[in-house]
Amino acid sequence: MITVRQTDIAKKLNVSRVTVSKALRNHPDISPDMKEKILKLAKKMGYVPNLIARQLNSRRSSTIGIVVPDLENSFFSYVISEMLDASAEKNYHVLLTVSREKEINETRNIENLIGMRVDGLLICLSQETRDSRIFSLLKQIKIPVVFFDRTFEKMDFPSVVFDDKKGAINSLENIIRSGYTKIAHFAGYQETNIGKKRLEGYKAVLRKHGIPVKKEWIIEGGFEVKDGFTSFNKLIKNKEIPEIIFTVNDRVALGVYNGAHEAGIMIPENIGVMGYGFSDTADLFQPSLTIINQDPRKLGRIAAEMLINEINKPTPRKTKKIFIEEEFIWKNSILKRTNL
Repeated sequence: MITVRQTDIAKKLNVSRVTVSKALRNHPDISPDMKEKILKLAKKMGYVPNLIARQLNSRRSSTIGIVVPDLENSFFSYVISEMLDASAEKNYHVLLTVSREKEINETRNIENLIGMRVDGLLICLSQETRDSRIFSLLKQIKIPVVFFDRTFEKMDFPSVVFDDKKGAINSLENIIRSGYTKIAHFAGYQETNIGKKRLEGYKAVLRKHGIPVKKEWIIEGGFEVKDGFTSFNKLIKNKEIPEIIFTVNDRVALGVYNGAHEAGIMIPENIGVMGYGFSDTADLFQPSLTIINQDPRKLGRIAAEMLINEINKPTPRKTKKIFIEEEFIWKNSILKRTNL
């Protein structure tokens, strides 16, 4: 394979290599006629830019690293899709890594992305993550980071998250106004911001209405289908069964559906189910899942644009935290009824 260099193009046109370099970068110093000649010849000769050399010269890779917990979860697929589009619009490449909800994988992914000289990182924490040392390193070596959805709240990094506590309160208010008071919560891990805030909202609204918070109806676990199934089987062993199960996300809700089907318990006739999710996927449930609607596309775009701004900012700015509002959508997994 013959590699065409800028000097080869320059020799053909009897100009300097600097002139060729500037023309290929659309520099204003070069006249439109000369740019056209150089670009036309470069294409004819099969010139391919040396991206590695460009990165070394500019100390920029024009590459963003993404660390995401899971790709089986359609929520993250939507998030990543929008991140890819937003990055491409700003001429950034993307390196995608998946932790599979394992802290050790997450740490290795971040270390590898550092080694690949990414300009910045978009990170959603795994459900296992407890150790903040890798994030302290990122701060020390001054790599821009934006957390999305799940964050380390004690770390001083920009983040884009849903307003989960407020979303839980507003949504459960609708449920309680309809006459339901026996509400359980499958809470996710409390070490994550999403598990913590969603449980806080649940407890706050029950206490506001004078409804007892029953410890046996709060079951902490993970964020996967199997966790919803396990939690449901644990819940139905209690003497009293709730009217509503409020789940930390729609994958846990799917586990509840599976558990209820196996136990012969009808949704919504015998028990209602609601959870955090996305309207596009909630309609795939049978019956359709009542949700606290989160728009993953909006999350992905805002996070990517925030990171690119962080990469390009000339001076440090005050750390930002953006909250995205959520919307309660009543679907078929809970029977509507008037207040009793």
